[in-house]
Amino acid sequence: MSATTPKQSDTPPSTPTPQSKTPSSSNNNNATLAGENVSDVLEERLIDAEYKIWKKNTPYLYDLVMTHSLEWPSLTCQWLPSVKNTNGGTVEEHGLILGTHTTGEQNYLMLANVCLPKSDAQQVVTSNSKEDKDGAGASAAAAAAVVPAANYDEEKNEVGGFGFQMGTSSGAGGSSQNPSAGRIEIRMKVKHLGEINRARYMPQNHFIVASRGPDPELYVFDLSKHPSFPDEGGEFCPQCVLSGHEKEGYGLNWSPLQSGMLVSGAEDGKVCLWDVNTRAMSGGGKKTLEPVMVFSGHADVVEDVAWHCRDAHFFGSVGDDRKIMLWDSRRSGEEGVVKVVTEAHDGDINSIAFNPVNEFLFATGSADKTVALWDVRNLKSKMQKLSGHNDQVFQVAWAPFNESILASCSADRRVNVWDLSRIGEEQSPEDAEDGPPELLFMHGGHTSKVSDFSWNINDEWTIASVSEDNVLQVWNMAEEIYADEDDDDDEEEDKENDKDDNMLDDDELEDK
Repeated sequence: MSATTPKQSDTPPSTPTPQSKTPSSSNNNNATLAGENVSDVLEERLIDAEYKIWKKNTPYLYDLVMTHSLEWPSLTCQWLPSVKNTNGGTVEEHGLILGTHTTGEQNYLMLANVCLPKSDAQQVVTSNSKEDKDGAGASAAAAAAVVPAANYDEEKNEVGGFGFQMGTSSGAGGSSQNPSAGRIEIRMKVKHLGEINRARYMPQNHFIVASRGPDPELYVFDLSKHPSFPDEGGEFCPQCVLSGHEKEGYGLNWSPLQSGMLVSGAEDGKVCLWDVNTRAMSGGGKKTLEPVMVFSGHADVVEDVAWHCRDAHFFGSVGDDRKIMLWDSRRSGEEGVVKVVTEAHDGDINSIAFNPVNEFLFATGSADKTVALWDVRNLKSKMQKLSGHNDQVFQVAWAPFNESILASCSADRRVNVWDLSRIGEEQSPEDAEDGPPELLFMHGGHTSKVSDFSWNINDEWTIASVSEDNVLQVWNMAEEIYADEDDDDDEEEDKENDKDDNMLDDDELEDK
């Protein structure tokens, strides 16, 4: 409300005040607000319509979809490497790191259990006998059935094949051999100081988790030393506090090759290297560590950092100065710079990821709505620009099982999966309308910005993604989508083998 409002309220309606002599300004403001409200309403309707279309098509697009509403939004998610078999080996229990993002409430670093059916259990046992179609026979058949990978609920118009209601079955008769398949539940909470911007586990010991929030410090937890749920009066007690940055940030990455080596970036423009060894984590009390090295070179916020997957001393950083900087961890300060790419994108660069197989290849995601592919040997220009998002790209990550598969998430509410082996393929005009040939799949299940996602290293093609509207989704695209090319190659190979089998060799011709 403006400062002139009390004067207007004290004045009779028939006596206009000086402020009321300019109604055009007030009308313009009202018109602007009304226009913004209409725009918001139209956008909400569009999002709702798109979501309904997505829901109806899920049986054809996915082998698995699980949607879980969290109490608070999570800006981070990462699959843990551990898997536990349950329900007689028909269900696998996977772990997932999450966080909370809320103000005025206690924030937590969380671990969730996600129960997924084993691939050999994703089938339906059916019978066409008359006995099974009648009364008791039908209920017995339902009890014996294994829940399918895409069990479509026609009443709700959505996939509900894995007991989406916390362990209850959505199959006929409400019974299933896999009552726990599809269950997502929080199994651990650790008190955190402020919201969690990002949390990642150490590859060499998944009980060690580093996190960061609104403070400059980073926190390292040994989850084996914390109870499943904190006591009522419990305090925030990380095993280690990493002090070296002056502002908050998001960039955080453990070395896959050297245990305890952690690199981070922040809004202060600095990149810090930490050695969180077992000695620092042992014993009681909260320890504070200073960085082993500090690297300077960015002129603005450092958004993300990533270690190389083959070289133990090589890592990269990207930031709002649109730079890509590659570093040697053995040399500090500006001396550590190996290569620099200036104006690498047309906007802030939010993410960087090195390919786990190809040592020369890495990808970046930017606010300019694109994903770029780079070759370390020649950084004068991009190898390829991937266009398919309608808003800034937040994260990029390579599939752990295939060097040509890459995924990206964006503020446009989408997670895109790219297949680099399809770059340059011919397309029909109809297919071209859906995007470039390398855009393999577009996940449209979120109705808000997708903050983070993670590939499951134990279950190929399974991805977890979180959005700003408190939603966690676990999904696996239909096998037909990514297997088309493989099937075509197999068919051509079989045809060639058949031709070879039908041809007579020289010895056979002589016998003839």
